This record gives sequence, C-alpha cells and structure tokens, in this order.
Amino acid sequence: MMKFVSLLKFYYKNTPEEYEKEYQKRFKAPFANHFQIQIHQYNRKVSYPAFLYYPNNLLNLLEKFYKTYEKFTTISSRVPKVVLYQFTLLSIVEEIKSTNDIEGVHSTRKEIRDILEEKGLQLSKLKSIVHKYRDLMGEKEIKFNTCQDIREFYDEFAHQEISEEDPKNRLDGEIFRKGEVLIDTPTGKTIHQGLLPENIIIETMNQALAILHSDEYPLLIRLALFHYFFVYIHPFYDGNGRTDRFITSYFLSHEFNPLLGVRLSIYIKRHRSKYYKILEETDNEKNRGDLTPFVMGFLEILIGSTEDTIGLLQRKNTQLHKYEEKINKFNLADKLLKEVYILLLQAALFYGEGISMADLMKETDKNRATIQKRLDMIPQARLIVSKLGKTKYYRLNLMIFKDA
Repeated sequence: MMKFVSLLKFYYKNTPEEYEKEYQKRFKAPFANHFQIQIHQYNRKVSYPAFLYYPNNLLNLLEKFYKTYEKFTTISSRVPKVVLYQFTLLSIVEEIKSTNDIEGVHSTRKEIRDILEEKGLQLSKLKSIVHKYRDLMGEKEIKFNTCQDIREFYDEFAHQEISEEDPKNRLDGEIFRKGEVLIDTPTGKTIHQGLLPENIIIETMNQALAILHSDEYPLLIRLALFHYFFVYIHPFYDGNGRTDRFITSYFLSHEFNPLLGVRLSIYIKRHRSKYYKILEETDNEKNRGDLTPFVMGFLEILIGSTEDTIGLLQRKNTQLHKYEEKINKFNLADKLLKEVYILLLQAALFYGEGISMADLMKETDKNRATIQKRLDMIPQARLIVSKLGKTKYYRLNLMIFKDA
C-alpha cells in the first residue's frame, strides 16, 4: 500500500497540474465528507472549504486502533478493579502534570495528588481541574452539546485560574472572546489566528459540535475533527489546548475506558513536536482544507497512547508475577494472608499510596477483624502504613524484594 502524502507535501514533489489534479481527486472522491468551515492559514489571502476523504491508510488506522484497544481490554482485565482504579488515579496525576506542562502552567505532582486525595489545599487553583479529571472515572455526565455548555465547562475548569494569572484573558464576549488571539511557536513566530468576530466563533463552534455529535461519521473520526476545529477556532484567550484535550479525554473515557482517556496528554507531551506539526500542516494554504493529515495523525496518537498504556500495564504485571513468586517462598500461614500480601503488593506497584481497609475487605470478602488479624501477622519491615485524613492506607514495602 502506498504511503499517504498530504497535499502540502504533494505540492512540493509534483507539477502544479499534477497537484491540482490530486486535489480535485480527493475533494470530489465519492466518500469524501465536506464541511461548511473554511480553513485559512495565517497571513494568507485564500480560504478553502474543509473536507475529509478516506484513503485506505486512514481505514487501516481505524482498524488498528480497535485491535489495539481489544488487546488493552485483555491486559487490563487481568488487573484487579481496585488496583486498576488506583493506577488510573496515578495516571490522572501524570495527565494533569503533562497538560499543565504543555500549557506552561507550573504545578507539582504532590500538589495534584494532595487535591486528588482531598488532603486540604481547598484554595488551590488546580482544584477545579483535578476534580474534573476525577469525574472521568465515574458515570457523571458533562454536557458538550452547545456553545453555552462549552462556556459553562470552561468557567468551572480553568477560567478563574487563567483570569487571575492575567486579567486580560478574562472572557469579554457574549459566550466566548471578542478580541483577537494569536498562536505563536516557542520561537515567537505567529502561526495561527483564532477566528473573529465572536458571531463567527459561535457559528463555527456550533458546526463543529454538530459534527462531534453526528452519527454520520465514526466516533474516532468525529473526535479527531472536533479536536482540530476547536484548536482552529480558539474560542478563549487562553486555556484552549487543555480544554480541548479534556473534551477528547472525556469521550475516550466514556466510550472506551477512563485509563485511555486520562493518559492522552501524557503521550502528547512526549510527542509534542508531531502534534503541533500536524496542526500546522493541516492549516497550511497548500493543504487546501484537507483534514485527512490531522485525522490520521490524531489516530496515530491515540494508537500510540493506547500501546504505551498496554506496555506499562504489561511491565507492571511482569513485576507483579516476579514478586508473587518471591511471596510464595515466605512460608505464609494461610491462603488469606497470601491474598492480603498480593493486594498490598498490587497497591504498591500500581499506585504507591496503598490500599484502604475498606478495599481490602471488599476484595477479600472478609470482615475488618479478620483482615486486621492478617495485617498484624505481617512483619513491620514488610508493611508500610500511611494515613490520609482519617483513612489508613497499606502497602507492601518493595525493598524487601531487593535481595530476596
């Protein structure tokens, strides 16, 4: 199969006549989707109607994602639910840290973790963001149906923090911004200008939301298209990227798995140059509004993020089995004590903070006294107990395996 080449790259490798012919072939392809949104490169005169066509490469990426997701569900099903939950909490910490790093927002893992575990810091600027990410793990519905929904979410998610850092970034329009916003590269080069005036922002966002919720396109295609359109519209003065990534994470969490949703920014941060490159390439005038490069690049990011998560779970499982074998040599008193050891080991490997008495009771289906008796049988050097608020958390001290 031939490698997909964007119209931008095609332009530089072929004659003007061949380039025009290729554009017409893609734009008029039988299964091409056409959108009312015009794509305009910054500082250029011509706009082109956005469209998407379906080369075999794109369809193969869709198939690859679902095969990768099937592998993910197999691997994750081998991890106890309580441990997977804890691992997802740890991933939320890394996700928020990554999305803040991308936006140039200072935050520490400890600060994020303390908010996540409700250890005070009620006035922290990160509180609303952390709580929104935690919502991804539950059944709570967040509406993204209208422009007003987007604004209300943004108000809760980041608006206050952004406005306090710089009052010029406070929204001043009916729903979004009234003023100009330019997007620069780290070197200061302007590469994009958000849409203007506000009525065009609202109109275009309504079109993007209609695409996001349309049954006409596969879910992953809708997510990719909306992700691009949101960045292109740039409805806020600041915080567009983190809001857009959260919306994508929300749909990934609800349609697939929360763990996939909360690891997206972690992967994007590590591949930031590729992410910005496909955005800039899709904006380019010589790409003529063809959204295929971005959709394919976005699918590759989703696949890469999922594969990364699989690899991480596999490494954790390998460690788990390795240490389980060593636990078997501890000559433990009974089957339940071994089960408690394994749960404490899983808690240490997949989250680090530990597992509560309530979760130990739930996983073993035993009462508090029975579990406490087994905990008392574990040598002090093997057990780490920490207290968060009024709750105690227990985990195995992994140092005991160092020389075992």
